[in-house]
Amino acid sequence: MNAILLAPALDNRTPLPELIYRQLRMNILDGTLAPGAVLRQEEVAKLFNVSRVPVREAMGRLETDGLVVLRPRRGYAVAELRQDEIVEIFELRMVIEEHAAMISARARTEDDIEAVEEMILRMEDLAAHSSDYSAEWAHLNRDFHSRLVAASRRKRLTGIADNLRDTVEAYVRMEMRMTGGVKQALKEHRELFEAFKAGDATGLALLSRRHVEATARRLLDGLRQRGSQC
Repeated sequence: MNAILLAPALDNRTPLPELIYRQLRMNILDGTLAPGAVLRQEEVAKLFNVSRVPVREAMGRLETDGLVVLRPRRGYAVAELRQDEIVEIFELRMVIEEHAAMISARARTEDDIEAVEEMILRMEDLAAHSSDYSAEWAHLNRDFHSRLVAASRRKRLTGIADNLRDTVEAYVRMEMRMTGGVKQALKEHRELFEAFKAGDATGLALLSRRHVEATARRLLDGLRQRGSQC
């Protein structure tokens, strides 16, 4: 199992299962724990200096999220996706995020606009000072898309969109590290933001679908190239 660093607790009242869940989830999304990585409960418990009980609870939540799978007699492992599964998830994302964009553009508030604009400016600033794809940029990228959908004020819709995005997040970050497509992503993000700010529901919906489609295409092309080189 890859090394895991326990993030500082926000306060002592945060339950252990929640702390473990957050840290493992973060490590899965950022690729520290790669698809297929084995997660032995006894090792995780030892790493966090806890019993297996909170680890088991955290693993259960991660399994519900679709981020880990329980294999008979072999324990948990970070979920791996076949290419056809990745295609299916991105097809769903196109529909969900297109629909969410239509609602968000009409429901967004000034606070939403300011929050999304702040993320855009931070990402652009990072890109201006470095051409390398960074963990900070990756976190902002995920939060940017999540915030756009959250502006719809539709709780179930937001939950579905976040779950679909998280299921392929490690693969998306892997693709960005391979291709370094930060400039193109930023261009698309700026277009998304301008449509969001203007309240252009039709434009934002179309741009959202195209952005997800372009991300999927780059990812699948990268995976095929890696496969051909093996």
